[in-house]
Amino acid sequence: MPTISRRNLVLLMLGIDPDGEIAKGIGGITRLQKLLYLLEREENLTPTENGFDFSAYKAGPYSSKLYDDLEFLENLGFVESEVTADATLGEAAEVELLDFEELLGDGAENSNDEAVDGIAAADAFEERRFKITDEGTQRIQSLLESEEYKPLSEGIRRVKRKYGTYSLSDLLYYVYEKYPDMTVESEIKDQVFRGRNK
Repeated sequence: MPTISRRNLVLLMLGIDPDGEIAKGIGGITRLQKLLYLLEREENLTPTENGFDFSAYKAGPYSSKLYDDLEFLENLGFVESEVTADATLGEAAEVELLDFEELLGDGAENSNDEAVDGIAAADAFEERRFKITDEGTQRIQSLLESEEYKPLSEGIRRVKRKYGTYSLSDLLYYVYEKYPDMTVESEIKDQVFRGRNK
């Protein structure tokens, strides 16, 4: 399997359509987190830089590295984000981990009144859609022209074909049901399973 950086993998996940075209993007950080998690677990596609290092958190599988990668891709002009709605409960829960003091690891108490920087701060209160720019489209096309990345792009297409049309609640339910080890810290587990036959 070829190697790929996290940032290029995020860009491809945002920009590859299940049918082989260039996609417009993905709505919501929670959806993107879960699709990348499924890509690692079900397609065995883990990027370099120690991967995303997913851990169980308030809304299931979570990687703080994804926020850095999205901000980097936005700074390069490959991705834009826009507010589409208020954050879902899952998105707000995921973002709480990104308190600045907690990231530094000094053990300071987390205050719900403190703001966090960048994309994460916005996602705490808003759902964002991540869109591919023209420059991002060019970068994706150059990656897809390489035969080396064909197995990666096929894996992304399979995950998006299988789960891309799931509602967020169905996607969360699937991940929670199939990977219970990633739900041990979840604060939304009851909501995810409510009204569903187990």
